[in-house]
Amino acid sequence: MRSERGMSLAEVTVVMVLVAVITTAVATYSIPWLGREEMRGAVYTVQEYLQLARVQAVARNRDCRFLIDTSSLQVSVVDLNDPATSTDDLSLYSVTLSSRVTFGRPDPGSAVTLAAVSGSLYQATFAADGSVTAGAGLIALQGGDGSYRVNLYGAGGVRVERWDGSAWVAGS
Repeated sequence: MRSERGMSLAEVTVVMVLVAVITTAVATYSIPWLGREEMRGAVYTVQEYLQLARVQAVARNRDCRFLIDTSSLQVSVVDLNDPATSTDDLSLYSVTLSSRVTFGRPDPGSAVTLAAVSGSLYQATFAADGSVTAGAGLIALQGGDGSYRVNLYGAGGVRVERWDGSAWVAGS
């Protein structure tokens, strides 16, 4: 006699139910985590590009500009080859932030207080000594696990703060 091998319908059903439960649990816990990571990535990118603009201004010994477009979520760094004319400016770095991130803040005030260029375009200009000659201010972002803001100071320093529900506190 031959012995039959295989699985019964009950065994297959139990395995499928277990796979469905595990998949649901993983999705339930990983989706909020992905939102938090996208938000933190956007904050880190804004901070990084502000610092890149400052470093490039010092290294190139001439003005460099940080640009952020709140409608297209585009962030860039530009070398102002000749500040008198924009036709010879050099685009150094450019990136688009996650579409899950918005510009806004939970407290009163504007989401972006850098120097306004036009509509949704804002800028900060760094001098050859690393200081901000125009556009010191803040950029507030919301998404994922809450609200963050990146502060740009006149001396060129950058600080990240998060909203704890009642006030802005240092750290990410």
